Amino acid sequence: MPETVYSTVYDKGAVIFKQGDHGQHALFIERGTVDVIIQKDGADLTIATLGAGEIIGEMSMIDDAPRSANVIATEETEVIVIQRSRFIAPLTSADPMMNLILRVVLTRFRDAQNRYSGISRDPNNEDKSLDEIRRLAFERINDERDLMQGLEAQEFEMHYQPLIDLKTRQLAGVEALMRWRKPDDSFVSPGHFIPLAEYTGMIVELGRFALETSLADQVQFVDAFKQSFPGARLPFMSTNVSGLQLSDLEEIDRIAEIIHRSGVDLTQVKLEITETLMVENPTHAAEALKKLKALGLSLAIDDFGTGYSSLSYLHMFPLDTLKIDRAFVNSMDDSESSRRIVHSIVGLASALEMNIVAEGIETETQADALKALACHYGQGCFFAKPQPAQSILELIRGGKTW
Repeated sequence: MPETVYSTVYDKGAVIFKQGDHGQHALFIERGTVDVIIQKDGADLTIATLGAGEIIGEMSMIDDAPRSANVIATEETEVIVIQRSRFIAPLTSADPMMNLILRVVLTRFRDAQNRYSGISRDPNNEDKSLDEIRRLAFERINDERDLMQGLEAQEFEMHYQPLIDLKTRQLAGVEALMRWRKPDDSFVSPGHFIPLAEYTGMIVELGRFALETSLADQVQFVDAFKQSFPGARLPFMSTNVSGLQLSDLEEIDRIAEIIHRSGVDLTQVKLEITETLMVENPTHAAEALKKLKALGLSLAIDDFGTGYSSLSYLHMFPLDTLKIDRAFVNSMDDSESSRRIVHSIVGLASALEMNIVAEGIETETQADALKALACHYGQGCFFAKPQPAQSILELIRGGKTW
């Protein structure tokens, strides 16, 4: 595997790169100096002398275009070479609008430099990738505008997926899942709008909406459940909370206000938190979760085992429920390693006196295997897909068991 970062030394007078060379790397000057030279009216013109701490070759590395100048070492010079491959992921994952701004600035700088040098633009050598970057940038801007308008137009709604007690096959609770229904009755994938809402900060307002709506529906679910299953343990409402909502401890006060205003018994409220929050800032996460726990509600860690190293932090958090990610559950039928992982997670949760929810159950075999492993609850398409509140009410009123 080629090195993406390495050092090299140039003697005095050495050409580090020439105008027109293909640029696949940038160079950080560690010691020494270089002249940056362009051609003007057939003569060399030094437009900059750069020393230690400066960067050269960055434009060609970013936009993958030919070098726009000659660079010559004016004394023995050591540089750190950074290959373009080192920056491919950050460049392609950057905010599209920031990427566009960067590329436009570079393009205009090159145009100005070429005009100064007397070089005319070659229409056959246009940067075609700029069109794609521009398209992605405006697509993102339009998505953000649509998200804001959708929020203002109340296009978001809550659906609910039943969580089933694997021993009794009765309804134990429901998970609230946000859906975005467009005016034409089509849906926008949560995988598309949730990351966008996180990025823009609109997830905070959407999170408040989700909590308020789900708790209002919970009142109806509980009333119906009491009539259909007298004496049975009442179902809980499990609602996702974004890490961004918990980044400000004052927002927890807002969450508490919403819960208290709903009138729902706190023992019926469960908030789901992703592992990411706990790994990125465990100290703050511990403080935030303890503040939530003090309200009297339950806390769940969602999508456990999906690539983050939260094992060393689990003891810090007042968690009640561990949710096994669907990726492990889905492959249990075919993968012995997945079965072992699920068995280990169940054992860990049991040792920590946490109850366990398995997500993504699709077969009777999976449900039976998880029951045998002492997993408490299950959810997935085998039992029921996410559905509107009215459909959940009909299941409850019909005395549905699984």
